[in-house]
Amino acid sequence: MVRGGVVPPAPAACFVLCTHSFCVSTHFSNTPFADSFLCCNKYMKRGAIVFLLLVTVSFAAAQSKEPTATQLDAKEKQLESLYADYWRTEYKKALGDQQASSTPIEERIRGVFKEEDFVASLKAASFSDSLLKRRRELFLDEAVFTKITTDTKLSALEESITREEGNFRYHIGDKLNTRAELGNLVANNPDRQIRERAWRARAQIAPLNGERIRQTINLRNELALRYSDTIFSIFMLRRKGASSQQIFAWFDHLRRQTDSEYRQLLDQMRRELRLEKIEPWDFEYYFSTLTNDFEKRQFVPAQGWPKTRQLAANLGYDLGKLPVEMRAADLGFDGAAYPILYGKEVKIVANRLSGIRFYDRLLHSTGHALHYSMMDGPSFLLRANCPEPFDEGLAEFLTLMLYRPEVSVSVFGLSTEQAAILAKRYRLKTLFDLREKMADSLFEFEAYADPGQDLAALYNRIHAEYLGVDLHDAPVWAYNPMYGSDPIYLQSFVLAHVVARQIQHTVDQRFGARWGTAAGDFLRQKFYSRGAEQSLDEIMLTGTGKRLDPQFLVDYLRDATGSKASSSTQPLYSH
Repeated sequence: MVRGGVVPPAPAACFVLCTHSFCVSTHFSNTPFADSFLCCNKYMKRGAIVFLLLVTVSFAAAQSKEPTATQLDAKEKQLESLYADYWRTEYKKALGDQQASSTPIEERIRGVFKEEDFVASLKAASFSDSLLKRRRELFLDEAVFTKITTDTKLSALEESITREEGNFRYHIGDKLNTRAELGNLVANNPDRQIRERAWRARAQIAPLNGERIRQTINLRNELALRYSDTIFSIFMLRRKGASSQQIFAWFDHLRRQTDSEYRQLLDQMRRELRLEKIEPWDFEYYFSTLTNDFEKRQFVPAQGWPKTRQLAANLGYDLGKLPVEMRAADLGFDGAAYPILYGKEVKIVANRLSGIRFYDRLLHSTGHALHYSMMDGPSFLLRANCPEPFDEGLAEFLTLMLYRPEVSVSVFGLSTEQAAILAKRYRLKTLFDLREKMADSLFEFEAYADPGQDLAALYNRIHAEYLGVDLHDAPVWAYNPMYGSDPIYLQSFVLAHVVARQIQHTVDQRFGARWGTAAGDFLRQKFYSRGAEQSLDEIMLTGTGKRLDPQFLVDYLRDATGSKASSSTQPLYSH
């Protein structure tokens, strides 16, 4: 062997082990003792064979780690290429390509995990490197997840649900409305009867997609039990490093700590809208009334992307140089960012919403895109499997900047008074949004626990409890696109606010209220470049000095009044 260009000298001696129990001959090369090994001539052939076998086995054992690590590298590169094709296809589907299908690609992804010999060797490999251990853990976990989620029957069901959501048009009188148009009516129309009709129109998709979603829930449970040891919802939480008990405890804490503020919000809505009773179609409209004198004028959709680029530039992020592309379209959801190739190609698709809602969702997707562009994990799995609430938190973090007075004045052109109104609107709306998302998530967990129950009744009961309004037995549950396409994800939207508020607090402490490129460098180093090398708590501890703590969010939601949590145990709504 040649190392560093130097040929090592020949060994002074080598030892030959014989099978003869009383003979160990020593052969000294080029010495008078060169023939001494012949005393064992009778056993030499067997001894040489044993020696060669021992050397071969030892060499194979010593080298077993490297081929497995090399094979893991190759597998991850294969997955990276396949997932690039997958996300490109999903992007095409979002833009309305009726011929695009992810099913063939999912089958190829599934094939990567079918080599049982490799999986067995990976499990048995003894890695000393911590990143290799983490990558192995992610690969083995991904193998089970892929077997479940790329099932051919399940994929076909999911695609049929997604296509229906994208193509469906909602009847209101003699007019057909897209999802975005329906949302705009509920949020902005001053005619309460029209708002009610638009909200009730959400139920029109239930006869087409409701039973399909129930079938996906049943099938996901069956597949999870086949490839793991529990139902799908529990498996997914475990994969994300959480438990249902932990999630429920966080939800309960957030609800109890802000109960007084939410009751005040309901009273304020009744008073300002001059209503005897708040209905589900009043929430979004109320929030729009707070800014309706300047919203349409200041938040023109055509200016959404230029303003987003300006906001990012203030942090030192040039979206013109980063590998990010944005398009707007009529979608069955609010918008998304597609991580085609981390650090190389990211696509944003924004729903054609109006006003502040358009800007809010565009910034959220751009927060994802920044993360996907800046993530510098050393392997595909370490980039693609960052903690989900953290990824959502970084997306929501950029959204928060829209509502910071110093930003809404300097970037979005509001007056100081308008900026204060916008900030107030966002705090009040977050009180509502968090409760709605917690109710959405709790419904989903309950549905997976018992898919055979009346899902419309379950959804309405939980939402009535959390929101304090009657849903009038309307089967609006199937309107939520997450139940079909992104199961067991909703809890991460809630935790995203916890993550975002804690990061914002840290940046404010370090850089003050007005952030610049120094804050942007800090955010890139501590957060936007992070993947799956660490857990969520470890990332937050490294970046903020504390593990994930909901108190920053609670303090924000209670900031305007400083009031204490309500001691009342009375439900907000009862039948």
